Amino acid sequence: MFLFKISNGQDTIRHYEFGSTLVTFNPIISPDYFAPDRPDIELINGLFFRYSKKRLGLRALLSYSENYKSYNSPSGWSDGFSGDLNNKDFRIGLGGQFSIPKHKDWLYTFIDLSYRNLFSTGHRYGGISGSNDKFTKTANGLDSFFGLGFKIKTFRNIYLSPESGYNICYKLVTSKSTSMTFGQTQKSNYTETIGNPYLKLHLSAKF
Repeated sequence: MFLFKISNGQDTIRHYEFGSTLVTFNPIISPDYFAPDRPDIELINGLFFRYSKKRLGLRALLSYSENYKSYNSPSGWSDGFSGDLNNKDFRIGLGGQFSIPKHKDWLYTFIDLSYRNLFSTGHRYGGISGSNDKFTKTANGLDSFFGLGFKIKTFRNIYLSPESGYNICYKLVTSKSTSMTFGQTQKSNYTETIGNPYLKLHLSAKF
């Protein structure tokens, strides 16, 4: 911990930062009866850019991840499903931030808005109807992530920025499901909104 010190605005001539999102922690992102469309933890899956001047900042984010997860319905639920889900998740967005201390930038509030494209494939089994289906889903949506962040200088012009906040994801979903027993295919379109807390850690170099 002695290697870290809080940035106090001493690098006033350097306004640009570029780096990576090291960790994204996604707690409670889906009910326990269905697989989530994001993993619990994402590691080094994104790029992060920030321009700061005085108390204001402009941010840009880009990320891609793939994850697989199987799921089972809670015990004692007669109409529960089990299955598996494989996701390919792309996000690109812009945001802004505002430093809360007047003359220092170590504490800030922020909001990021990102376009999200999600492609999922998987299987669903069980339920009262006895499902035995394979499916594909394509979703386009908007992520809105807002909260508080800390800017911590490690050494020279390298910074860590842990951020905590809440994310709301709104998606337009197109789904196609095919019965592996009868061969029948069903298509559907629907909207989905999910909100959950987020934790992120960015690593960036200032130049």
